[in-house]
Amino acid sequence: MTQLAIRPGLEALDPAWLSDRRVGLVAHPASRAADGRHAAEYLRDKGVHLTALFGPEHGFFGRGGAGEKIADAAHAEWNVPIYSLYGETRAPTAAMLGRVDAFVFDVQTIACRAYTYASTLRLLMEACAAAGKTLVVADRPDPLMLTPPDGPRLDPACASFVGLVPAPFCFGMTPGETALFLKSALKLEALDLHVAPCPGLSRRLPLREIYPTWHATSPAIVSLENALCFPLTVFFEALPMIDHARGTPLAFQRIGSAHADLAQLSLPPLPGVRAEPCEYPDKHGETLRGFAFEVVDPAAYRPATAAFALISALEKHLGRVLWDFPGSRPEFYAQLWGTRTPAPPWPRFEIPQPLY
Repeated sequence: MTQLAIRPGLEALDPAWLSDRRVGLVAHPASRAADGRHAAEYLRDKGVHLTALFGPEHGFFGRGGAGEKIADAAHAEWNVPIYSLYGETRAPTAAMLGRVDAFVFDVQTIACRAYTYASTLRLLMEACAAAGKTLVVADRPDPLMLTPPDGPRLDPACASFVGLVPAPFCFGMTPGETALFLKSALKLEALDLHVAPCPGLSRRLPLREIYPTWHATSPAIVSLENALCFPLTVFFEALPMIDHARGTPLAFQRIGSAHADLAQLSLPPLPGVRAEPCEYPDKHGETLRGFAFEVVDPAAYRPATAAFALISALEKHLGRVLWDFPGSRPEFYAQLWGTRTPAPPWPRFEIPQPLY
């Protein structure tokens, strides 16, 4: 029997969820139907009454850099506002909520706490629960959905916008599964939540079949390979002594340093990851010697475990803890981990309501 192509949950929405309602769409450039139409166009073509659009970090149009505040705008043709959930507010305000009866969240995520789209989902869920709004999550595959959850649980003392999901650092859930988990974990019984699963999606499929194509989810995640390596090297956002190819198409897939030859680094085995010494140009065009990473077996991959081993090996190689170097941000480093004590072993975590 021929395997049916995977379709986004956007194409499996129950029309009754949105019928005769003013609808707000949370989306970005990767929010696309199978035929390439953007989610906003797809919903309008289906007769959905869109009264507001919302963008997460990087914005509805995906043009903002990491940490860059995005301003509200207006759609040039449709006469509807485009609200930023990464500007003056991270959650919908009362005025924004007043424009809609129901939200559709259709965002391509990476199931890692440090990738902020799940934080946006949590804040949206809490706002909808408090205001009596319906929330529809149009599910999508996640690049880490074949990778077992890995890493420390969130310590509330270290919670921040790069850590709002009370689950392991890498939690392995699709947006729909994350919403179901958060509704239970946060006790949002009042939330009218609907999840539209992806037709044809299964965790028994190879990742390359799940993602025959990739749409950039943010300026640095332009390929599936960037997404897979993101949780392995994202900690160097707080430890700038180590370059991780930010500003190049190889972002998160390389490490190097202008101050040390990291190609001499002695690395332990990293299950599921091919790690090889390499040279690569950084964003300034300077050639750095370091390591190239490729996730070759998503099921064997343990991103947080590998990240902790990599950082430990670097500290041994350099003879100092990395946050001792100039420019380091220890507080941000703890927020990325979601704890001040990130060392393994970590408690086991099972996805509570798997959809696939």
